[in-house]
Amino acid sequence: MVLKQIKQKGSVNRILVIGQTGAGKSSVINLLAGKKVATVDDGANGCTFKFETYQCDYNGELFELIDTVGLNEGSKGTVKPKDAMKMLIKFIKGNKRGFSCVLFVMPKGRITESFEKNHMLFYQTLLNGKTPAILFLSHCESDEPMNKWITNEENKTALAPYGFSDVVCGTAQEGGRFAQLIEPLRSALTIQIEEYNDALLYCKKALESFEKHFSADHRYIANCYCNIGVIYCKLKQYDLALSYYEKQLNIQLKTLPAYHFEFGVTYLNIGEIYEARSEFDLALSFYSKANEIFQKVSLLPTHEAVIELQQHVQSTNEKISHE
Repeated sequence: MVLKQIKQKGSVNRILVIGQTGAGKSSVINLLAGKKVATVDDGANGCTFKFETYQCDYNGELFELIDTVGLNEGSKGTVKPKDAMKMLIKFIKGNKRGFSCVLFVMPKGRITESFEKNHMLFYQTLLNGKTPAILFLSHCESDEPMNKWITNEENKTALAPYGFSDVVCGTAQEGGRFAQLIEPLRSALTIQIEEYNDALLYCKKALESFEKHFSADHRYIANCYCNIGVIYCKLKQYDLALSYYEKQLNIQLKTLPAYHFEFGVTYLNIGEIYEARSEFDLALSFYSKANEIFQKVSLLPTHEAVIELQQHVQSTNEKISHE
């Protein structure tokens, strides 16, 4: 789904870039900026020893890219590991403006223990997991296609617990056969950041407007609840997603005929939440309700909603069999 964006005059998208030394943080910042603004060091010792903020414009929006101190440097690095950790913790805690998005940069390959610890400390603990997080997998220049690593089921499973809103595979290497890929990759990465930053704001402003002009049970408000639920689901904030789907369902129960197509879609959405939370019995219960509705309104087996439902039922049963 392509999420609509709202652009506010004077607003700034603040992107916190986190990664271990050598992962390619500075290169990714240059990729996003569209020019060389951050120093790139090819040596074993990192070169980012303080927090640098770079501003750039993309499609009329202002971005602040915050290059953080490199983590997990060796003992001879620019910043000692303990000092780097303390600096980043102090920076995040003292930053009153907050962040629009956290961009983790990790080299393609095995997920290390240090990456797991850094994610737990900075994202889940300090930022409470409330800020959208995107993973940029660097060093994918030898892969064909470039997203080959993330299409592997084993790799997908390994990343699943981290709850990234999205994963982008790429390279910031310049020249040669990569030159033609840099701008599309920049666009793809920026679009992901923009979508998750702006979509909630857009939908909540729409909801606020509709609440002023329509009754509490109007279908426009129900649709807004649905859209907000979809976004929270995409952000893996399942409790919030479920609360908005339930608000939508309450309006539908008051205003729609007993067997209406939209009930089926809502039940399907709620089932997806329970499946994501590994509450498989509840998931199958709501999938069954969705299936009943789709049969009552005579949807063809080729309808996209029916196909999606069948896929979710199959995936849920497979998950149950592996428990």
